[in-house]
Amino acid sequence: MLRLHAPDRTTEPLTAEVVAGGGTPILTLPSAQEIQAAVWVDLAFPLEVERRLVEEALGLELPDKSDMTEIEASSRVYREGTAHVMNVLMVVGVDSGEPAAVPVSLILLPGKLVTVRYSDPRAFRSLDQSCGRLAPGANAVHLLTRLLDNVVDRTADILERMGGEIDSLSNLVFGLDRPKSLRMSNTDLQTILRRIGSTQFVLNKVHDSLVTLLRAHSFLSLGQEAGETRVKPDKHVRESLKSLNRDIMSLLENSAHLSQNVSFLLDAALGRISIEQNAIVKIFSVAAVIFLPPTLVASIYGMNFVHMPELEWVEGYPMALALMVMSAVLPYLYFKRRGWL
Repeated sequence: MLRLHAPDRTTEPLTAEVVAGGGTPILTLPSAQEIQAAVWVDLAFPLEVERRLVEEALGLELPDKSDMTEIEASSRVYREGTAHVMNVLMVVGVDSGEPAAVPVSLILLPGKLVTVRYSDPRAFRSLDQSCGRLAPGANAVHLLTRLLDNVVDRTADILERMGGEIDSLSNLVFGLDRPKSLRMSNTDLQTILRRIGSTQFVLNKVHDSLVTLLRAHSFLSLGQEAGETRVKPDKHVRESLKSLNRDIMSLLENSAHLSQNVSFLLDAALGRISIEQNAIVKIFSVAAVIFLPPTLVASIYGMNFVHMPELEWVEGYPMALALMVMSAVLPYLYFKRRGWL
């Protein structure tokens, strides 16, 4: 999908639509002049014909999927002529239960913002909806800072959600929401471990996203070329970038703090599992020790020796039963007194 936000058509962007007909898709594509006049060119899940059209109209090479996922710093942010290319990661799918960090390319040209993405982050939908409410004179740099601000806001929401999840897990792990006498089942413990793993997975994706955003911010904050790509002279942009830097740094600190809490919860959960297992093993161990002396007595009097004087006693059978009961009760009372039960 190729979407164009022109200065005079911010509320109704030009769109490349695919129409089914005759078995062959028919593309209604904007002209090169319309692409050149647009302030924001958004390529969402672009077709090859759309990529070629934008590349020819703007005279630049758009990064493909493999370029967008490179981990080298020189591949994340770089200059290509007058274009400033920033490949960042955005976290998506948290609400649907399928979190992922998807790559997005942000390309800043003189007077134009080009975005390439193979996903639908909420930050883009928010920017698309707010284009009609931008202040007069808003340019590509303003759009980019607004987009980054939307990404940071969304990331903050995700971290707040993970903080609430960690609080809920803390109550479960430490048993704050259940009686002390009620033990946790294996299913409960497995569920806790899965939730801890899911939370840490999301936090890792958020951390990776924030690192790329911080790198893109630093790249923007450096001395840029003249024209609209030069961020420094614009007071509004300078203030926005300073605010973004503070927000990103605070979110990085928050994500690191939450990751430490998750690590602590994982250790606590494993400790809780060990305690539950030890409690079960202790019950069997105590039961074995309690029933061992009676078994010994029964084994002795079950031997088939000829000369066993107790076999001829009238009180022999009651004596053996009493001896077995005493040999079981005395260890139980001893364990109880020592607090082992």
